[in-house]
Amino acid sequence: MVIEMKTNAQLCRAQCAQCHLFCVRSRLHEGEHSCKTSHKCAHQCGFCEDDFKPCGTPAGHPGNHICVVNAHLCGEPCQLFGKRGCLEECTKVTGHAEDEHVCSAPVHMCGEPCSLIGIVLPGGKTYSCPEGCDISSDQDHKIHSCYTRLCPATCELCKRLCNQSHLHGLDPHTHHLCGEEHTCPALCSDLGICQIDTAPQSIQATFTGRLETFQYTKRLQCVKTIPQGRTSHRGAHAHSTEKQAFHYCRARCDNCGYFCTLPLQDHETSHGSMTQTRWAVDGPDGTSLELGGRHFSSNDEGAPMMCNLVCSSLDRHDGRCDGADIQHLGTRIVPHPDKPKDFITHGLHWRRSDPYTRDEQTNFAKCDSMCSGPEHSAAPAGSGQPSYCTLPIFHPPMDPNSPVNGFGYISNDGHRFECNNPVVMRQAFHVSGSMSFNDRRPLSNAPATNQIQRYSNNRLGAVYSALYSFWSARHAAVTPGQQTSGARRDAYSVILFNEAASRVLINDFTSSPDQLLHDVLINRANGGTNYSEALRVGQGVMAQSWSTERAPVMIFLSDGECSVHDESIQDLCRSAIQLGKPLSFHAVSFGPDASSTSLRRMAQLALEIQNNAPRDRLTPATAHVPSSFTVALDTVRLAETFLGIAESLRKPRGSLMR
Repeated sequence: MVIEMKTNAQLCRAQCAQCHLFCVRSRLHEGEHSCKTSHKCAHQCGFCEDDFKPCGTPAGHPGNHICVVNAHLCGEPCQLFGKRGCLEECTKVTGHAEDEHVCSAPVHMCGEPCSLIGIVLPGGKTYSCPEGCDISSDQDHKIHSCYTRLCPATCELCKRLCNQSHLHGLDPHTHHLCGEEHTCPALCSDLGICQIDTAPQSIQATFTGRLETFQYTKRLQCVKTIPQGRTSHRGAHAHSTEKQAFHYCRARCDNCGYFCTLPLQDHETSHGSMTQTRWAVDGPDGTSLELGGRHFSSNDEGAPMMCNLVCSSLDRHDGRCDGADIQHLGTRIVPHPDKPKDFITHGLHWRRSDPYTRDEQTNFAKCDSMCSGPEHSAAPAGSGQPSYCTLPIFHPPMDPNSPVNGFGYISNDGHRFECNNPVVMRQAFHVSGSMSFNDRRPLSNAPATNQIQRYSNNRLGAVYSALYSFWSARHAAVTPGQQTSGARRDAYSVILFNEAASRVLINDFTSSPDQLLHDVLINRANGGTNYSEALRVGQGVMAQSWSTERAPVMIFLSDGECSVHDESIQDLCRSAIQLGKPLSFHAVSFGPDASSTSLRRMAQLALEIQNNAPRDRLTPATAHVPSSFTVALDTVRLAETFLGIAESLRKPRGSLMR
């Protein structure tokens, strides 16, 4: 900034375009030259003895002051009229004997364009001087040179102006230099590595990712100066001005680029910013990984993270490598999407030298799946603690029906947690006459199938079978060991509807799966279909049994077409927001896809309202269950749809890669 101010403060000093005074504009100005005056000579005519008449020649002119040339002198046109600097009229005495008419200008300049044309500047642009040659026209010359004496280019090593002659740029091999000393930009060239300082520096750099911007610290290198008039200093590049600077091993950490702190051939380092890496995040485009309140997406720079701290930030996590303890990643992610990638354990990544404590290493060796219970999120009294799976990372799924020794449960996708697993569920099921069709039946060889078949060996029975499997999975999740009952936090409400809607279960906390099944089996398939009535009753049940501790979820199942106004589903979803939490609405079609237009529309509207609802700051993003539409083509698919709701949570997996 200071250099630019000094450059702009230098005066042009070329001849004014309107008179003979100096131009007082900046040296780098654009446009014609100007002295910023009236351009009129301030003196009196030297020939008028009695009358005080002003000089009529432009300011700064050479020769005598004269009011009107032809009133006192010859006044004929100068024989060099048109040449640059010519005063146009002959200033010899009237009737002079010589044939040549000459004005009082001491020099009639050549006026041809300056020879400094098309030179290449340090930045790569070309420059052509706009001025004319100021060499006398009666002097033989091949190179045309203007009044400018200095080179117009900037220094190759800084922003100062070049201090060489105006025409030196005609030499294609010349360098543009300002004549001052400069700091050498090269790295030290001595064998080994310069003295290492891992203390934080005060210099700040800015990281810009796809989602946010923040600052982190970064180190610099190199001190030698380049002498005046040179583009490089003599001798080898050195990182220090000391005569004998100690150097370490030349090896670097692959991720942060920090140098080894031991002599050559031995490797150990104090790790730093992972400048050589970029983030790879598993998931669709836009998936982000939150670390310490900051968000990272695929291909963001890894520089803000430290090698010896990133694992603590990620907690239980994965990496990338070939070898044992790996899990193949089927999707392609950036950077390098064409390169196959694997998840690996923390122990394999740091197999040579692990900078983390034994407790941290033990924690990193465990699974990164989390319980989905809202009690693990942040609470007003303090920060909530996530509940992680207690099995090793990349473990095979456990059988959800396996007995659990002590407190805890096994999730439907095979993870072991030492906590309760709460779920809130309200279900509305279609029981019109079409549900009596027997193209779909209860699950074969499943618990309670015989009992269900005695009441409803049809589509409705298939729904009861899937519902019983779900209740049983939820019951096993909260029943420790071989106990027959557990402290269930699930709240079940069931509404069956045809042209009317009936409340079969309301906010049930205590009934076992067999008791719940008994309550619904007495209802048979008959009658017509009325979605609006089912939604209205469901809205009333939701308001009646509302709890601020639980997020509402509704499963709406039907096998047939029924028209419904948008306002019906919109009123339901907006009432949930008014009560305190957005509704997670899941429409399930148990019939032909062509008959599912209304169900699909209901799920679409519910998702829009859910996404636009105010975010609950006390609920983590991973606990958000978006509304959905599902087509269950058969009994097995229907059961999978219900059981899928009980899956455990897993934060997006991300790793830093070179």
